[in-house]
Amino acid sequence: MKVISSLTSAGTLIGLLLLPRSCAADVNSTAVRWTNPFPVEPCNGVNIKDITVAELQLHFANGSLTSVQLSQCYIKRIAKTNPYVHHVIEINPDWKDIAQALDAERASGKVRGPLHGIPVLTKDNIATDDKVETTDGNLVLLGSKVAGDAFVVRKLRAAGVVLLGHANESEDADHRAVISFSEGWSDRGGQCRNVWNGTQQTAGSSTGSAQAVAGYNILLSVGTETHGSVLHPAGHAGVVGLKPTAGLTSRSGVIPGSRNRDSVGTFARNVHDAALLLDAMYGPDDEDPWSLGQVGKTPDGGYTQFATNSSALKGAIFGIPYHIWWSTVAGIRAPGNEAKFLARLEQLKQAGVTIVNMTAPLPYADDIQNAYGWGDAVNTTYWLQSARVLNVDLYNGYTEWLQQISWPNGTSGNLPLENLGDLVVWNNVNNATTGALGGAYPWNSGQDALIAAVATGGVRDARYWRAWYWRLGRSQACVDGAYAYEAPDGSTLALDAVLIPNVASGGASSSIASVVDAAQYPAISIPINVDGFNVPMGLGIWGTGYSEGKLVKWASAMESLFHFAEDFEPEFVNYNTSKIPFDARWPGYSCTVDSLDHLGCSAAAV
Repeated sequence: MKVISSLTSAGTLIGLLLLPRSCAADVNSTAVRWTNPFPVEPCNGVNIKDITVAELQLHFANGSLTSVQLSQCYIKRIAKTNPYVHHVIEINPDWKDIAQALDAERASGKVRGPLHGIPVLTKDNIATDDKVETTDGNLVLLGSKVAGDAFVVRKLRAAGVVLLGHANESEDADHRAVISFSEGWSDRGGQCRNVWNGTQQTAGSSTGSAQAVAGYNILLSVGTETHGSVLHPAGHAGVVGLKPTAGLTSRSGVIPGSRNRDSVGTFARNVHDAALLLDAMYGPDDEDPWSLGQVGKTPDGGYTQFATNSSALKGAIFGIPYHIWWSTVAGIRAPGNEAKFLARLEQLKQAGVTIVNMTAPLPYADDIQNAYGWGDAVNTTYWLQSARVLNVDLYNGYTEWLQQISWPNGTSGNLPLENLGDLVVWNNVNNATTGALGGAYPWNSGQDALIAAVATGGVRDARYWRAWYWRLGRSQACVDGAYAYEAPDGSTLALDAVLIPNVASGGASSSIASVVDAAQYPAISIPINVDGFNVPMGLGIWGTGYSEGKLVKWASAMESLFHFAEDFEPEFVNYNTSKIPFDARWPGYSCTVDSLDHLGCSAAAV
């Protein structure tokens, strides 16, 4: 990666990234090398930069690496990077004891499975009944005691992972505010930064989980999604994000955003490893009735078995829903981006894939999807807006959580914390927006989303249920209709995959998640390129209920074809920035002189 110094017409010194297949211009100037401030160092002589779980197990087996050594290497790297990027909110003080015990088990001939001894980070809204606090990124819950391990955490412990700590997140899982709030910020953990370009958006609430994997601070991590919080961060981080069917991974022990939508998902550097982590977590749980719906619908042997290579693509039929998702979404229309997506589609064709341009709108697409990106259609009636339902769910879910936890030493400030309204009051009284950060980020001062949720009182009236079923039915019909697409000649095409771009523009996230989340369906995102601001672009696949095996198959096949990691890697550009709010990508859908100052595209190159 190179940075070219140049002078604008105004005489201002600017930095312009030159990257493989980027849209940056090669201007007449002297090239200087951007030096990655955090290169990945060998661990006990082993190159762990893009290592896989299977390769680590070989090193464990032959004695060239231990779980203690690997965990120590990640701890040391986090200590170097975290003061700048804020990916990790707390390290487990017992990590070494856990790793030593797992190493001892291996030495005695006991290996629990493919994740034995592998360090993992979990998002700060997933309960771990240990010395690590579970706070949802806020200061309100500091000192609280969870009722026990989350179901997925119990499963991970049984699989033999080293729970290294909690990842940072957008406070209250991105349900705190829309106004005066930036993605990836938490009062407790600070502002999570994008390792590709620190002035750019991280997107969604599982930002620490995704960015930690992207920045080589951990190999695997766990996140949650209510409305895009696995898929969007994965797209911005250049990693694999796998969001399962709602309930496939139990939500018991997870601070609720919406029981109707929440999923516990995985992040990894490759599809196979993301599936390995899912295999360790899914299963029915009596404490989460929704999880019982998976019985009889999951494959024997788990989902990792479906990972494959590019040879599987020959003869496949993939559809791209042109209307909305490929035609008007800002991230696609932004300078240079469409060509990069089309280049990947051409690669798929060359590999033997039939690409179907789905020109007819998908069922109910215009009712439920914003035509330009994330969220509802613009003219959605107030009572049918997804925010109305989600606010009711948030009030009830958070209030339920506050009533489950205990306070061994009393609540901070001696304020009652019995419902979501008490949390809002606590924030006001304690000025929580400056507590952990010393006022460093006064821009993050809002809690309008929490206030809107409190205003609903958690009432599930007739309007609530109408809105819930209205969106659920239409969203499922949209995805199901995509997979049984009616061609212009009247024939029905049974598609193998429906491809959705995962790329943002301006300050907004992409449109990949809105429909599948409301449908309670799974989706996966893999990285395919970087945009002119040096932020990754993702390509996603929508799935129908419990179709994770197909997602793993086709995503891994495309990953094998694209070789993203061989062409691109994060180098922590602008790692020491304090800029808030983030720079908007493609302001006005074009490159400008101002965008150049923030490592954007050259207008001459567009």
